[in-house]
Amino acid sequence: MKRLAPVLLSVLVAAAACSTAENAAPDPTPVATTAATATTAPSATTALSATTTSLASMPTTAPTTTAATADSDATADAATTAGSDASQDGRESDAVAEPADEPAAPSTDPLDAAVTEWMKRSGAPGLVLAVARGDREPDLFSWGVSDLGTSTPMSYRHHVRIGSVTKTVTAAVVLQLAAEGVVALDAPVAQYLGGDWAPGYEHAAEVTVRDLLGHTSGFVEYAFDPRFYQLAATRLDEQISPEEILEFAADYGPVTELGTEFNYNTTGYVAAGLVIEAVTGNSAAEELRSRVFEPLGLEHVYLTPEEFPPEPTANGYVGGTIGYLLGPLLGLTRDNQITHADAIFVDISTMPSEFARSAGWTGGGLEAQIGDVAVLMRGLFAGDILDARQVGLMTTGHPQPDNSYGLGISTEQIAGLTVFSHGGGVPGFRTIAAYIPELDLGIAMTANLLGIDGTDDVSTLLESLAPILATTN
Repeated sequence: MKRLAPVLLSVLVAAAACSTAENAAPDPTPVATTAATATTAPSATTALSATTTSLASMPTTAPTTTAATADSDATADAATTAGSDASQDGRESDAVAEPADEPAAPSTDPLDAAVTEWMKRSGAPGLVLAVARGDREPDLFSWGVSDLGTSTPMSYRHHVRIGSVTKTVTAAVVLQLAAEGVVALDAPVAQYLGGDWAPGYEHAAEVTVRDLLGHTSGFVEYAFDPRFYQLAATRLDEQISPEEILEFAADYGPVTELGTEFNYNTTGYVAAGLVIEAVTGNSAAEELRSRVFEPLGLEHVYLTPEEFPPEPTANGYVGGTIGYLLGPLLGLTRDNQITHADAIFVDISTMPSEFARSAGWTGGGLEAQIGDVAVLMRGLFAGDILDARQVGLMTTGHPQPDNSYGLGISTEQIAGLTVFSHGGGVPGFRTIAAYIPELDLGIAMTANLLGIDGTDDVSTLLESLAPILATTN
């Protein structure tokens, strides 16, 4: 069984990436929709004009596409209801379906054109995007639908599950604790969690805190392991604890060489969450909030399962190879499926979520409004959360020349720009979050579909948008 799992794992990894910025949803129904777009990528002072655009991945009822600057809850609610000018400087308008026999005019806005073209290719039902420039309020956008069954528009006010972007925040908190002398990066994890922290794992006494953050602990990536999904199938309506996750990974045994070989895994970051709790005496959620979210003024970020958003998240879907395998592994039926443009998606909203929303924790449990995610990414690297030495530790890649992952972040070059980024994939959602230091620009986007083909992953959309955002303000 232990040898069969890596074969299935390789199929899953090829289909979608659960986490890193280098990583990963099926087909659509043509419909015309009116999108609120800007002639250039909008800023806090750019007025937005209505432009008709084709969005091939939407249902027959045209969804709302919005672009607006952040404002008060009451104002945004009124805008969503009335479709009137309602943001501080932007405008939000309701979508209107075009007659089926009249082709929609292409968008003249490069940002909107790039996103809508990507959605056609990827099949993502909806997408939210936030752009944080400097200290000002982020520009917020949404395309498509949250719910394929009801055609409920996707909104930047929806909470979405951002998965492994959580790792960047957890790494930042551990680095803060290291700077305070409470944690030593090269100390064994057993120093903080005791000798039985990973029961039966042959390297338990040697794994260091740095190994956890840098993915050199040798642990399996349980998030893509079929045995883990078989475990989930028996208790979808029950939470799983961090200790149980470590027991699962420890029993699996090492999959790579300790300390030198990179193997991306969420297990190490779950252990890092336990280290945070052990040395502070507080819950991980409390520490992330007091050390990162509150200093950055973020009010719409939650670490599940200790805390949850006040409203349900946007609907999420799973397609492609992952969707194909998910059904048999979890024992799903047709009641959990929805057909969209001749493709079958698993509708995550029809399944109990207790297990799924507890399995990621400090390695993938954050849920947030997309605007807070963009501000978070900028704040980690341009604010007072981390100092220059800590940023250096995070962004120094693994010694392998083709591996840019440091401690909780990847560093890439896109269009000649340095980009710090992390991806996130959980059932139903695929996220990419980034910071471009040369532009002091935070970017975050989430599609409500996991299982997007690797060539059309959200990371490829980031590559398309970075040059557009770099030439506008």
